[in-house]
Amino acid sequence: MSIKNYIICKNCNHQIDGKYCSNCGEKIVEDKDFSVKSLISQAVNGVFNVDSKVLKSFYYLFFKPGKLSVLYVQGLRKPFMKPFQIFIIANILFFILLSKADILRIPSEIYFADVLGQQKIQTLSEVQGASVLEIKQLYDTKSINYSKSFVLILIPLYALVFWLLNFKKRYQFGKHLIFATHFFSFFLMFCIFLLLIPMSKPTRLIQILIFSINFLYLLFAIKTFYKGTWLLAILKGMAALVLSIALAVAYRGLISNLAFKLLY
Repeated sequence: MSIKNYIICKNCNHQIDGKYCSNCGEKIVEDKDFSVKSLISQAVNGVFNVDSKVLKSFYYLFFKPGKLSVLYVQGLRKPFMKPFQIFIIANILFFILLSKADILRIPSEIYFADVLGQQKIQTLSEVQGASVLEIKQLYDTKSINYSKSFVLILIPLYALVFWLLNFKKRYQFGKHLIFATHFFSFFLMFCIFLLLIPMSKPTRLIQILIFSINFLYLLFAIKTFYKGTWLLAILKGMAALVLSIALAVAYRGLISNLAFKLLY
């Protein structure tokens, strides 16, 4: 009777019986893995698999509201990016392309525009011996950095909103987090999309578009993820949008005030 030799996985120290570790999925390294043909094949597959996941994930995110969350919760995850990966991409693109926007912070020209703001900056200028322009530039830099650094805290707050609105569903809070992550990622990407719209006086139209499109998105997403009737989806969508905007406005104000408090 022959004794079978097991290979120990280099990644998790689990015994491997076959070409892959049943515990962590790590592959046994073979000499052929280092052939030029194999390396080229791995590179090509890696690029196209990532591209496929990115395109498919964002297609579902934009055009199938709530479906990405449903599939993730059900366990169909291989063809798509993870929720947090989608959020990271949306977050990076948002702050690269819209770093000066007043969506998640208040720019200096608005923050210091009223009488109180002018008094604040004038007093700070005299105390610190810095020009008003220097203070505004420093404020903008800090508010941008802080809005990027702390934006993650909005996701559990949004999840709390969805948990409250769907309390009777008895979903685990983690499921609401998944839904909130996908929704917030859509919100950031939609704000980027607004850049493509040429407008001479964009502020009012942007506000209308943000409110209406996000309401429609939430309506279909809530109906898909939380089920229930269309009437309930409409009511929950309206409530969720109002509360979400309120949280974003509160975050915007807190970040801006924090940036001012920590100027020097």
